[in-house]
Amino acid sequence: MSSLQPRPGHWLLRCPLCKFELTAAAGALVCRNRHSFNLAREGYVNLLRSGRRRPAAGGDSAAQLRHRTAFLNAGHLDAIAKAIVEHFPRPNTQRALRPWRILDAGSGTGHHLARIATTLAQPVIGLGLDISKDAARQAARRWPTFGFAVSDLWAEWPVHDATVDLVVSIFAPKNFREAARVLRPGGWLALAHPGPDHLIELRSRFGLLRQHEGNAGRYDEMARLFVGPTIATRLHGHMILDGVMVRSVVLMGPNAWHKDPSTLDVETRALIVTFDINLLFAQKSDRMP
Repeated sequence: MSSLQPRPGHWLLRCPLCKFELTAAAGALVCRNRHSFNLAREGYVNLLRSGRRRPAAGGDSAAQLRHRTAFLNAGHLDAIAKAIVEHFPRPNTQRALRPWRILDAGSGTGHHLARIATTLAQPVIGLGLDISKDAARQAARRWPTFGFAVSDLWAEWPVHDATVDLVVSIFAPKNFREAARVLRPGGWLALAHPGPDHLIELRSRFGLLRQHEGNAGRYDEMARLFVGPTIATRLHGHMILDGVMVRSVVLMGPNAWHKDPSTLDVETRALIVTFDINLLFAQKSDRMP
């Protein structure tokens, strides 16, 4: 008999096959139709449908996650969580009686989910979804109070309708239709994506991928269409990165799939590097359709 138990965030999940509620049974999550999903010893659950495509070769690699952990642990992008929490409305007395339910869609190492929960300074039920098993494993091991699941964000999310207070998407695939479905009335979507000047010094020096022009307008349009009225803001400033951090910030994201790491093995003095991050917030109507 397994001693593994689901975490609070896992109760936001539903069966990806028949959409029924999941319950705990002997180290697994099962539905009334007897679809069963084992909890890994680290505490995450794999809800990928058998035979579905796996984008980006199954998500971020173990090497990318190591670089991301090093970079995020240094606090370079903690301004994102701070800005999200500062925007988030303070609960009234009735709302404060229950924890916030936060879904990180594209949770990676779980860093941003944990930072948001800590900064909110009130109870949080957290769930992270990611296509990468390595990411879910690492996040579940490091953050034992949150639930994590392997899932394809481009497909239908294995999450109950209208149960989430805040959906977070930080440098991750953006499924506006699913975000709107799982948000409760009055809930918020918080989306972060690179601005035009993000890492511009490194782009020119190492030939990195360029940012797609027009993303901000397209995301705003989609958020308005599927979720509700939007508010946009921008984080823009500079960070000082040594050679190790330069290597990590390049290899923790999509550039890792296009760059030979050996081209970064150069003596790099500390550089002043621009961070430019667009934040978009959208609130779902507080009236059910």
